[in-house]
Amino acid sequence: MFGDRTAVESQRKNPVIDFAVQQAALIYDEIPLRDFIDEERRAMLARELFLEINRICNASNPRSTCRENIAAAMLNLASYQVLVIPPEPEEDISGLRNLPGITGELKAHLIRLCAKNDDLRSTMYQTTESGDFDGVWTVLQRLYWEAFWLLGTLNAIRIGLEDTIEGGDWYPAFLHAACVNLEHVYRWELELPPAFDERIAREAAAAYSVYTDIVLSGAMDPTAEWREYCRGTDIPMPDFDR
Repeated sequence: MFGDRTAVESQRKNPVIDFAVQQAALIYDEIPLRDFIDEERRAMLARELFLEINRICNASNPRSTCRENIAAAMLNLASYQVLVIPPEPEEDISGLRNLPGITGELKAHLIRLCAKNDDLRSTMYQTTESGDFDGVWTVLQRLYWEAFWLLGTLNAIRIGLEDTIEGGDWYPAFLHAACVNLEHVYRWELELPPAFDERIAREAAAAYSVYTDIVLSGAMDPTAEWREYCRGTDIPMPDFDR
């Protein structure tokens, strides 16, 4: 996958770089991205990933730089994630469906949402002129799995940098919070009822958006800080086995 590394790069012997490169290769092998891209694009994306790994690991503050990149990549992935979650009774491999704020209902509204959301419309139609569901769905899957590969690689850097919490981890909660944010935005644009009880919908959407700010603040345990922020409210908070 990353066999074209230069001699200088291979001699750095940075364990975080080595771990992230290994994980990036494993992730690629485990996801169906090869069904949506050709070899030329795979090689280009692999090179971009390797350069990103090096850039973060050689930054003056790798942890902070990694978090900044994870936050951006997380929101990008979430913008696709909530659209690829299937409705029941189909299997949801993400495990996110039916968590607070996430319904699996948005896939059915993909074409209508692309007509209302400028970012989605420009992204989805940049590689296809087809306005039917199948054409847009194919592009969406490619974008999703590319974003998944990038975010998974960034998460491997985070783990290598030991930006984790003993006995638990904040990454799953961040993914959930980001998806809640995007589902809320999309449902508002589609004029669908909120995914939360209307009594707390506005408060919940605002609270979940704070999670990103807490991650970027450098908090050692973003989930613990977020729970403290939400203390005394009726906002549902999955524990993710914490």
